[in-house]
Amino acid sequence: MKALSIFLSLSLFIFLSCQNKPKVIQPVSESTANTESAMAENKDPKNVIHEVIVKDFMDASRYTYLNVTEGDKDYWIAIPYTEVKKGEKYYYKGGVLMNNFESKEHNRVFETLYLVSGVSKTPNLESYSTGYYPGPENEELPPVEHIDPVAGGTSISALYAEPNAFSGKTITVKGQCVKVNRNIMGKNWVHIQDGSKNDESNNLDLTISTMDDINVGEVVVMEGVIATNKDFGSGYRYDIILEEATRK
Repeated sequence: MKALSIFLSLSLFIFLSCQNKPKVIQPVSESTANTESAMAENKDPKNVIHEVIVKDFMDASRYTYLNVTEGDKDYWIAIPYTEVKKGEKYYYKGGVLMNNFESKEHNRVFETLYLVSGVSKTPNLESYSTGYYPGPENEELPPVEHIDPVAGGTSISALYAEPNAFSGKTITVKGQCVKVNRNIMGKNWVHIQDGSKNDESNNLDLTISTMDDINVGEVVVMEGVIATNKDFGSGYRYDIILEEATRK
């Protein structure tokens, strides 16, 4: 009987010891923590939906300039010409920051201004503007200065100098977007410049067909295949064009 009592006591002690042993906490890797943090904070500016109230606005021939408030922030954005109302709430996504943006029509320089592709009355952005910003013919767009190609990349001047040497080849090019035609033949048609000039000292312009969403004013690095003497019909003919391009 005494032996049974000792056995039961030992068994209970072992059971309680197992139940109270320290819990092992699996370490969270730094990469996992960073990923979860980024997901929680939604750091990608292109995915952030902004809710703003229009304090004031100014119409131009192709732009509408909006002075908006977002929380305790007060700033200006520019969208393709759109009818808006003071005091109304609008939503937009993304935007490209421009410094010292000049409006010659209003004889004004905006110290900071965001180029935005459109605004919506609903946060799901279903009524987003499908307009595009004007290209190099727009006098308000700041001229593109010299942009060096990335390592292993190709300048626009080199492409124009020997287009046939690049035909059919995959290249990488860097430049500033000066014009976008969206959703034509299922693609976006982006025009970029890197400051390269022709004999008349006009900026050379490279057209790019892509599925990526790129806004006027962005400096982008694009990779794609060069095609020459490409005729898509309906007036879309190009001596040189970068096709199947993706942002790098």
